[in-house]
Amino acid sequence: MFTYEEAVGRLICGDEDENRATVFLISPTKVVTARHAVDDYYLEHKEINLEFLNIQKESIKRKGYPIEKFESFKTPIAILELDNPVACNTYLKFCYDEIEKDNIYETFGYPVVKWEMGHRTKNKVLRLVTNDMSRPYDWDIDLNYDANIEDFSGLSGAPLFVKDKLVGVVLAESKANHKVISLGSVSVKRFSDALDKLEILIDESLPELSLNEIHQLDESMDFSESLFIMKLESAEIYDHEDCQQEFFNAEIAKSSVEGRGLSTEIKEFSMLKENIKSVWKTQHRSYKEENDGNDLLTKVYERVEDLNNTTLNSNLDIPLIIKKGILHQLSDECKVGWVKDYKLRLENFLTERTEIE
Repeated sequence: MFTYEEAVGRLICGDEDENRATVFLISPTKVVTARHAVDDYYLEHKEINLEFLNIQKESIKRKGYPIEKFESFKTPIAILELDNPVACNTYLKFCYDEIEKDNIYETFGYPVVKWEMGHRTKNKVLRLVTNDMSRPYDWDIDLNYDANIEDFSGLSGAPLFVKDKLVGVVLAESKANHKVISLGSVSVKRFSDALDKLEILIDESLPELSLNEIHQLDESMDFSESLFIMKLESAEIYDHEDCQQEFFNAEIAKSSVEGRGLSTEIKEFSMLKENIKSVWKTQHRSYKEENDGNDLLTKVYERVEDLNNTTLNSNLDIPLIIKKGILHQLSDECKVGWVKDYKLRLENFLTERTEIE
């Protein structure tokens, strides 16, 4: 998961022993926390003191002031304006996403028993609390929790992540023997109207990437002037209908990955491409034929098939047809070929074709 701890800080409102919580930055001048964490600001006019421990060597201290415009929405969270901006590499951004029972969640905050260092909690979503269910607390997501932590006081206001997306704010409730023993979260949808009013953008969740569908070539598609086709024909490979199908599916996969704009997926696809190029290079290094590339293409295909579930396995769940198509994408970029000196052979082939025409 990406690193977000530097955006998370701790809060004290009034009595240091009683009113501690967690906050997180959503901009240089705004933080989010739990509404009950700042009750004493309204009841007794107590100061709200914030501290960020993970941005630089020295802690950064600020004062916070609840934004009254947000307060009018009566949500379980509060947004505070800082007295001075906080420069940070990471400002967290809320995201709409469907949360399901047994999803793995993650959060980081400052329960009082881990007040100095903070504590990361990772577990499963226990259940979703709907409008037609009894709701003893403000939250709509029940969370399983780490049994090693006996008291969650102070964790209220921490960011809740599911699948690397900020989907809610953690709330700790229900005291027994002065210890907070229940843990939940309020989801973004519960306070999205308030965020909209303050013009705080919420990301739309992207659907899971699926590359398993095999796309058929349309009769109108013509790759005859594509470089990868010329490379095949220059190597006396004329039965290339399957190659076109593979190339076509690889192009769709590439566009799908790049269109989503997720750096992790783009990097994964790029790494797969490099691994496939390495497979080709190993076979090409010992290939001596200068005119006929049929054997080399066959050998490389066989090796890609052999390594499909090992070296060429990918988190993107890319099918074999696309991996073979990546070979032809590389060929179209003139990074691979099917005879010993494929660039020279291509030049000669194009010259011969021009002379015939």
